[in-house]
Amino acid sequence: MKGMSDVTSTLELPTTATEAKTKFGIIDTDVHPGFNLLLPEVLKHVPKRWHDYMAEYGLVRPQGPSAGERPRHREFAHRWDSVPPGGGEPMSNLDFARGQLLDNFDMTAAVLTDIVSYTFSGRRNMPRELAYDFCRAINNYREEVWFEHDPRWYGSINIPYEVPNRAVDEIRRRMEGPNAKRWAQITMTQDLEHPMGNEKYWPIYEVAQEYNLPVSVHVLGGDRQVPSGNPSYYLEEHIIWAGWNFPTVSSLVFEGVFDRFPNLKVAFIEFGWSWAVPLAWRLDNSYNLFKSEVPDLQRKPSEYIRDHFWYTTQPMEEPENPKWTEDVFGSFEASGMADKIMFSSDYPHWDFDEPQAMPTGLSEEFKRGILGENASKLYGIPLLPNSGVILP
Repeated sequence: MKGMSDVTSTLELPTTATEAKTKFGIIDTDVHPGFNLLLPEVLKHVPKRWHDYMAEYGLVRPQGPSAGERPRHREFAHRWDSVPPGGGEPMSNLDFARGQLLDNFDMTAAVLTDIVSYTFSGRRNMPRELAYDFCRAINNYREEVWFEHDPRWYGSINIPYEVPNRAVDEIRRRMEGPNAKRWAQITMTQDLEHPMGNEKYWPIYEVAQEYNLPVSVHVLGGDRQVPSGNPSYYLEEHIIWAGWNFPTVSSLVFEGVFDRFPNLKVAFIEFGWSWAVPLAWRLDNSYNLFKSEVPDLQRKPSEYIRDHFWYTTQPMEEPENPKWTEDVFGSFEASGMADKIMFSSDYPHWDFDEPQAMPTGLSEEFKRGILGENASKLYGIPLLPNSGVILP
């Protein structure tokens, strides 16, 4: 999906009532609000105990070969023009970000994804109480600063998912608070201490189902960025992130998560999506051979995949011939998952996609679903009337 990675869009939106009817409403399902969480607005919510702890011992982050990190050609993997006019980290100036993203594309909503909050997952690299308190502080910051800044910013609840009882406490705190409708989902990662379907995480899925909150999984969320060791090239790394998809979906399906929690929804963020159909075929074939091992499974794997998983568009596998792109979408539609693809820009990253980058050969109904309606149904965010963009 070719976007405008390093140039500001000059799109002029129509203003007449007749033209407004042709707009496609936009909900952006993957926007990254910043890499620096050690901000005064966050730290003021952190107990003094942890200020003293960090001053004496520092904040331990994933390091070494297992972390899989490499220097970036841009510090924040950002598009050049996302840096505010006065300088600073992308997304550090909320007014500038609002103008460049929300206003420029007349968006109904943008769902914020805190990638670096995974540092506070509750792993063994820091005290678990510190992880919990930092997740709570980050969520407080989102409510106090971002939610107050513009009603179109929506959040993903940051939780210490390796400490499920404390994660449940934090989810309840947000969903019983005054900003419950602004929290779109719960955020987790694919790189857990146990496979994602393990019963350790069932308390999180139980409360997610209770509040009808999707659980999101974002690429690069854990200590290990790839499942097979460090790659030699950034290009190689960028390609093999998708290696997490198969084991994560398989674990959730075969561990019986969706039989126990039949209304649970899982959103894969920035993993691509064209892999879902062939994976469904493969799992069904394997299940036919080994179903005696999972006799309690109530449905075919492909049915769980069809009904419980959502996917974001960026990055999209784009064939060389544009006509083949329509075939890729067509296979997804034929598998009953047309309502499971949601637009994402990945702003402010260098591979940002704008809404106008949608393939032109898709039906109007399919485009409307991808750009806004599918996310609206999943997250319960009503599309603003007469908002959005004109597409070819």
